[in-house]
Amino acid sequence: MYISKKNREIIKQKFGGKCAYTGTDLLPDWQVDHVNPVIRNWWTNTVMMENNHNIENMVPCQKIVNHYKGSLPLDTFRTWFLGGLHERLKKLPKNPKVEKSIKKKAYLLEVARLFDIQPDKPFSGVFYFETLRP
Repeated sequence: MYISKKNREIIKQKFGGKCAYTGTDLLPDWQVDHVNPVIRNWWTNTVMMENNHNIENMVPCQKIVNHYKGSLPLDTFRTWFLGGLHERLKKLPKNPKVEKSIKKKAYLLEVARLFDIQPDKPFSGVFYFETLRP
């Protein structure tokens, strides 16, 4: 869905150039995420929950975080994907040999790094943008 350059800049500055979820400085390939998802059907070129496509529902985030979250609702992302990530890190192979496994491990380790998650340190349960609320 189209987002103008002007609106992308407004979204980027919502949190001072930081990722809404991790609080890390946005990388050049940052993306816009819909906090409440907009779900696209690529086969029929239709959109579900199109009313969620508004600037108030959009936040800046790291590309890998947007990819990992996908079209999940925020609480599902928080509890299922991030809440159990520290346990999944424990099960990663130490020295994967297959390219797919190497990439998967690097991907999960990068997501974990951005959220300061370690095998013995689970996700705090709080996103950066939530720490800024009065």
